[in-house]
Amino acid sequence: MLEIRDVYKSFGKQKVLNGVSLKVSPGELQVLIGLNGSGKTTLLKILTGLLEPDKGKVQIGGRDVTQLPPEERYIGYVPQHTALFSHLTVKENILYSLHHGRGSEETFHHMVDLLALEPYLGRKPGELSGGYRSRVALARALTSTPKAMLLDEPITEVDRAKKEHILPLFRSVLVEMNIPVLYITHDPWEAEQIGTSFSIMKDGNVTRINSPAEAFAIVREQALCDGE
Repeated sequence: MLEIRDVYKSFGKQKVLNGVSLKVSPGELQVLIGLNGSGKTTLLKILTGLLEPDKGKVQIGGRDVTQLPPEERYIGYVPQHTALFSHLTVKENILYSLHHGRGSEETFHHMVDLLALEPYLGRKPGELSGGYRSRVALARALTSTPKAMLLDEPITEVDRAKKEHILPLFRSVLVEMNIPVLYITHDPWEAEQIGTSFSIMKDGNVTRINSPAEAFAIVREQALCDGE
């Protein structure tokens, strides 16, 4: 279980997170929908350990990790831009976590097989399409055997036609890992394709919803109110 309990964060007089609580179960792929400025970047930084909350807790598998540094949290992270090491091969990128005592060769081979990366192991990231760079970033994160996964708009470099192929692939791989997954996007179609559950971030808080359509109805209504 990935659990955020009553998390607050302010920067000076600006309140960014206002009592955020969120639960993601093993095998659940929860999509968090939020526009720019809603607080989702701050929340991600708190989850990964780059920021400390003013108040509240972050727990993974029942363990309080609020005060732990990023490397001790065992969270896999795929950023918006894949952040692969350009001087390393695909294989070296995926195996990177093994140099820090995380993951295994067995997991590496499993990820390579699931994500169909075998023909590309000797290539550098610059030789790959956006879709395959995203696959490598996901394989690298999962090879580290994380206890939870965060994906922050991980396929922005991929066009719509390729997303139609890669999203079902990502979904099946992530669900198979049977760990809590939090997936960030502002695209309702993408959210519908990837998620098993949904929530919306608005005004520094998170609310569970039934579908991406519901989230974007809320966003549109707020935009109309703001424009009056």
